[in-house]
Amino acid sequence: MEIGAGKPISRRSALGGMGAAIALPLVGSTSPVSSLRVDGKVAIVTGSGRNLGRAGVLELARRGADVVVNARSNRQEAEAVAREAESLGVRALALLADVGNEEQVNNMVDEVLTQFGRVDVLINNAGFRPRHTFMEMTTTDWRSVMAVNLDGPFFCSKAVVPSMISNGGGRIINLSGMNAFSGAHNAHVCASKMGAMGLTRSLAVELGPHNILVNYVVPGGWDESATSIEDMAPESRGLTRIPLRRLGIPQELANLYAFLASEESSYITGQTFHINGGAFRY
Repeated sequence: MEIGAGKPISRRSALGGMGAAIALPLVGSTSPVSSLRVDGKVAIVTGSGRNLGRAGVLELARRGADVVVNARSNRQEAEAVAREAESLGVRALALLADVGNEEQVNNMVDEVLTQFGRVDVLINNAGFRPRHTFMEMTTTDWRSVMAVNLDGPFFCSKAVVPSMISNGGGRIINLSGMNAFSGAHNAHVCASKMGAMGLTRSLAVELGPHNILVNYVVPGGWDESATSIEDMAPESRGLTRIPLRRLGIPQELANLYAFLASEESSYITGQTFHINGGAFRY
């Protein structure tokens, strides 16, 4: 079937008719290195000295990215993760910065640009989730949560976007929490996470013309000590409140990070991804 240049076609025509076998190209599917590789990319993962952030760093490193491990104050943890990443054959940098402090964020990104020359992927993984009832919550409690969960993604995104624009695109992945959608006794956390979702959607529209894709990931409950489903703690299994009957493991979230950081996600922006074993259906 030939289609003239510029001639509009229907979806049915593009698919070759209902029931017809078609041969539309699948982006990346024929490439020998299409397994979500991110070779040559530079990725910053905030709050990555342990647990979910560490898993994200190591998965991106496995797939070829140079990585920046960020922690607020624990240099030993951050450097240990950086060494793990380096053992996978990539460059790694451990940097301390409080993401709620704009000056520290700018200094961190300046150092990344000095060392690596670019930033292609930003994962705003850092989060602060204290528990306070609304009536006991102080203004200080409120502002400390907003600083990490809402100011942090704003400061970090603002710092890396110029590099992404100059390099022809990038990926920003913001992290939420299931309670922000279902409601919980921590209004400051819920409000901050829903604010970050609004930021995600706005940036997706504004930065889309620069090929910067911005998405939102909403994790459920995790067995953060498990490295595989087989070695999960007994209390992490048989959970009737979750349709898959178990908590997640950090690697499963890391796999989603890797997909959204890769070229295979090239037509996905402004979206919210729930990863919770079916515990919350949205």
